[in-house]
Amino acid sequence: MKRIGQWLLICVSILMLAGCGKDDADVSIFMTDISQNVSDIREPLEQKLQEKLGEDLKVSISAAALYVEQKVLIEYAAGEHEIMIVPEDVMKRYSQQGAHRVLDEEFDAEKYPEGVFEGGVTDETTNEIVTEKHLFAIPLSKMKIFEGMNFKTEGLFATIPFTSNSVENSVKVLKLMIGE
Repeated sequence: MKRIGQWLLICVSILMLAGCGKDDADVSIFMTDISQNVSDIREPLEQKLQEKLGEDLKVSISAAALYVEQKVLIEYAAGEHEIMIVPEDVMKRYSQQGAHRVLDEEFDAEKYPEGVFEGGVTDETTNEIVTEKHLFAIPLSKMKIFEGMNFKTEGLFATIPFTSNSVENSVKVLKLMIGE
């Protein structure tokens, strides 16, 4: 019986992953939350971002209607997204494993103290993950793009995964979301 459950979980995970294509977007964003359905905000947020970006970049948002830990793991493992929007505990857990880029050079860490903590970074000489204190994420509560959108931003963070295809585009979209 346990094996049937495992196979069922694997099949569901594969189906969920198959439905999460990046299309031809320059910047793909993945969103999930434990306390609310983020799929309700996916389309209005995508439209708002696309309007602000114009024809410079095409953005695509993938939103998980329900929070499922395996779905989050698959999204990280697939490496198809330039920005991940996840709850704080998820963001910190994956940051400890070296899954996120350090944002110190692109953003002022003093403006976003909630996103500064000890996380894993790759040591250039040993190629191993070491723990260092850096800015790893930007709280959605500090992003102007969500103003007037009837969406609870508390406890959600946007971060750039280590697998991002374009850090430059990711930073550009994050700055646009902040209102810089």
